[in-house]
Amino acid sequence: MWRVLRAQSDFSNTTLRNQLTSLVLYEAIVTGRLMGKQLVSFADKFFHKVKSADLTAHKFAHSVLLDKNAVKKVFEEILPRYEASSTNYVRAINAAPRRGDNAKQLAVMLIKESKIESAKAAPAPKIAKETATTRKAK
Repeated sequence: MWRVLRAQSDFSNTTLRNQLTSLVLYEAIVTGRLMGKQLVSFADKFFHKVKSADLTAHKFAHSVLLDKNAVKKVFEEILPRYEASSTNYVRAINAAPRRGDNAKQLAVMLIKESKIESAKAAPAPKIAKETATTRKAK
């Protein structure tokens, strides 16, 4: 009985690691709803641990991710995006049901930039005021 439970936990951990590797490489994946919810929390914890970018973080990333290119991408491309942010690295959005068995799906994706940067980058739109001359023309 113990070995069966152990095998199930190993399978689930390997599946999460595989999906996290795909998420890092492709920056968005579509998966089942329950696995997607687990992946969001697993990925947030992973990015929080490797954010320091020291030797320990590199070792941890190599132990979790299954591809060397994914580790390289995390430290060179993804982590610089989240320097200002301390949480919310991944988001999940409901996707269309899967064809065949109609199972609920989630689209899990990396957040492109932190909320602080997006607020500074996008200025508020200017609203054109209606003048007296445009009212008369109508």
